[in-house]
Amino acid sequence: MVDLTLRTVRDDEDYAAFTAALYSVFLEDPQPDELELARKFTDLDRMFGFHDGTRWAATVGDFRKQVCLPGGALVPVAAVTSVTVSPAYRRRGLLTQMMRHQLDTVRARADESLAMLFASESMIYGRFGYGMASQNSVLTGQVRDLDFRPGVELGAGTVTETDAATLLAHGPAIFDHVLPGLPGRMSRTRPWWDDLIYDNEERRKDSGRIRFVLHHEPDGSPSGYAIYRPKSAWSSIGPNAELHIEEVRATNPRAYARLWRFLLEMDLVRSIRVDGAAVDEPLRHLVADPRALQCQLQDGVFVRLVEVDRALTLRRYAAPIDIVLDVRDEFCPWNTGRYRLHADTDGAECETTTASADLAISARDLGAVYLGGVSLTQLVTAGLVGELTPGSAHRGAVAFGWPVAPAIPDHF
Repeated sequence: MVDLTLRTVRDDEDYAAFTAALYSVFLEDPQPDELELARKFTDLDRMFGFHDGTRWAATVGDFRKQVCLPGGALVPVAAVTSVTVSPAYRRRGLLTQMMRHQLDTVRARADESLAMLFASESMIYGRFGYGMASQNSVLTGQVRDLDFRPGVELGAGTVTETDAATLLAHGPAIFDHVLPGLPGRMSRTRPWWDDLIYDNEERRKDSGRIRFVLHHEPDGSPSGYAIYRPKSAWSSIGPNAELHIEEVRATNPRAYARLWRFLLEMDLVRSIRVDGAAVDEPLRHLVADPRALQCQLQDGVFVRLVEVDRALTLRRYAAPIDIVLDVRDEFCPWNTGRYRLHADTDGAECETTTASADLAISARDLGAVYLGGVSLTQLVTAGLVGELTPGSAHRGAVAFGWPVAPAIPDHF
């Protein structure tokens, strides 16, 4: 057997080999220009894996990001990425060792108590304490059927097409304005914006050239934007284009509605597709015929509480709660124990206790309810969470829930 060394990426040449190995496992080819973009927000000391002396046998890493929690706080999070094991090295426990090393490393950092990831295969990460905390909504529909319900106010603003430079001059401020109301989303530095709007032949292959529009208020101030890709197509009876809408953000409801009206009335477009929408995307309530906008749910982001007590104090709660949680965490045993959570809409305190527990919950299920998108009562009904004090599941569900469903962050 070849000896394997667990180590971090050393330099840019090593990083190129690292990315080539992970792309190979995902059955893709790395694009040099996209890797150059990604390198700008990649810390090499956060990328590591097993190396056999010649090539990378397994990879994993995380990005330094900030996530918006219920209540609007932006907190540091380890955005886990690049998780692969070469087919030649499967069934040797490499993934478990890498997950162990990564969570130990995150715990040792002074400012991170959360880890989040997207799962290429959703059955893998539960055993490491990750719970699915949000869902991804894919919206599709025929534009001829997507009239708005009566009474929707569009306001007097205007929507104009623009270029990437103009979008970057105004879009980040609009996004930052709405971010506190979007639990689960992550902040964007300029390198992440550059990656989001980057356009090349590979990205155009399925969806066409990227385009942008800005919404301006009557006084000229920018208050919304949309990012989309038109996929041109023709049928025997005429135009049949599809609009792939990547993001619509606005600082007020009228700008939001007018941006969508602009997109839905575009010439030659017959259908739309929106990937990454929240399950409670407001567009679903604007259309007159809700059935005309079809919604397909997929799994979203998975959350891992690395330090339970610290993590529970970071978010806000929808109602006052004073509850004792008996947490079991087989993969991160330092979390196992009882915690008293005393919290409300203004803040939270959490400390270890010897008091009798109200709920018995695993770290995985605690991660699932953390963003407010999964109900504690449903987990109790499923037999996954134990209600030790009658009524505690209902009280906990109300407190941990949130009026806005968590949305998935930008892919990482």
